This record gives sequence, C-alpha cells and structure tokens, in this order.
Amino acid sequence: MVWTSMLAHAFNASKEQITTLGITMGYRKCVITNENSTEAPILVVYLHGGSSKGNDNEKQLLEPGTDSIARYLETHGINAIFLIPQCPTDKSWGGPMNTMLKAMIDRYASEGVADTNRIYIFGGSMGGTGTWGMLSAYPNFFAAAMPVAANPSKTVVENVATTPAYTVMGTADAIMKVETAASFVEELKALDDDVRMDVEEGWTHETTCIQSYTTARLEWVFSHRRGTPSAILRPTSVSQVVSSQFFSIDGKRLSNPVASKLIIRRDILADGTTKVTKTVAPTSY
Repeated sequence: MVWTSMLAHAFNASKEQITTLGITMGYRKCVITNENSTEAPILVVYLHGGSSKGNDNEKQLLEPGTDSIARYLETHGINAIFLIPQCPTDKSWGGPMNTMLKAMIDRYASEGVADTNRIYIFGGSMGGTGTWGMLSAYPNFFAAAMPVAANPSKTVVENVATTPAYTVMGTADAIMKVETAASFVEELKALDDDVRMDVEEGWTHETTCIQSYTTARLEWVFSHRRGTPSAILRPTSVSQVVSSQFFSIDGKRLSNPVASKLIIRRDILADGTTKVTKTVAPTSY
C-alpha cells in the first residue's frame, strides 16, 4: 500500500463516488498540475482488471498501469484530471457500467473543467475489454485509447473505428487471444481507423498488463486530440454525403461492388468528415 499512499499525497487522489441507475461506484480523482502551464487539464480514465473489483476505493490504485500513466503526465508537465474508478464486486465493465463511467466523465467534461477534445481512456485485462466497450458505446467521444490484454469481440467495429487506439497483446497470454485482437485490428484498419497493435513475444497476461505503458506508447496516445466539436457540448449535426467509396471486408478497394454482398462503405461528407458503415453493396452507384 506504499504506492497508494504516495499517489494520494503526490497527486491529490481524493476519494469520490457517483450513483446512477441504482449503482454506486467509487473512484479516485488525481489532480496533476503544471504551474507553468495555462492549458486546460486533459481528462484521463483508467479501467482496472477483474482482480481489483470491490468497494474499498483503494485496490484499483495498486495496478502498475496507473503509476506509469500518472508518472508520465507529471514528468511531461501535463495538466490532467486522472480518474481511476473501481468496478463494484458484483459488476463488470460494460453494460450498465458504461453509463456509469460516462456519467463520471461528464461530471468534469460537461462543466468545462477539462478539455473535452482531450479525453483518454486506458485499461488492462477486464479493463482493456471495458475500454474497447466504451469506444463502441460512445463513438467519436475519446481523443484516443489504449486497451491492453483485452478482448474486443463484443463491440461494434464501425463505432470503435472513430477513435485512435493502441493495443498490446502478449504471445504467452493464456486468457486473451492474440488472434482475436489481431483480426479486430485488421477490421479497424479496413475502416481507416488510426490503430496500432504490438504483439510482445513471451509476455503473459500479467506481464502485458504491467509493462505495456511505455513512454513511446503513451506519447502516441496523448499526441491525439479530437478535431471536431465536443460530442458532450455540441452534438455533431447531419452533413450531406459528397461521395462514396466501397471496400471489401478485408480492406480492398472495390471499383464495381457486387449486389447483395456485404461490403464496407466510406462516405465523404460535406463538412470534410467521413462516415464508415458495413452494408450490402448497391445494385447501382
């Protein structure tokens, strides 16, 4: 518990809680401040693994990933609000907990406390799977994400593809399959997502959750920011489709889509953004 005490004092890790949908969730709020910076703080969320469930609002702080992220933010002089929630013992990340996490984030984002174009989410194991789930539940909301040792198979790939993501998997992971993550990443690439995947030889599930948060990877994540108006404050309006492109499921450009065949459609909108959907090929175009 030595690191927990150090975190609480060095980063003002206050004990907080939020209740919604009849569920109460505790979380720790770490305020990291650079007195020489005038930038609004970024908002960072870390989702722990299954072994850190509980109601003590302490155990989640013992995961090494939280230390790596907090130290990076401090070392690089980044103003940040770092939220580390604890999933109740009888729950798992996903489902109603997505709503809970979104409500926690909105508590700071909607009040203008944090930079709404720089909201980041991390997680390992169950928390990594939960991170994929949050990208699926709230597309184009986070600036970037880093799910580690995680299973993305229950997400909507088109939604996830709106957010840059960096995932890490270990070849000796007996819990999460590299092949599942790799296949999903290929789908994201076919949808033009800004996505990276590292596969570490010999890393177990535990090793992956501990060692993935390197300076280089964290730099990649925090280099991203949302370039569109905040989905919290100003929902994206509907824009006219200017042109469309078609791709096969494996990402190959199609000049002549075949009717009734499942394909990927990429629409270029009048405001310069793109919309990607999985659909049935048109009979004409």
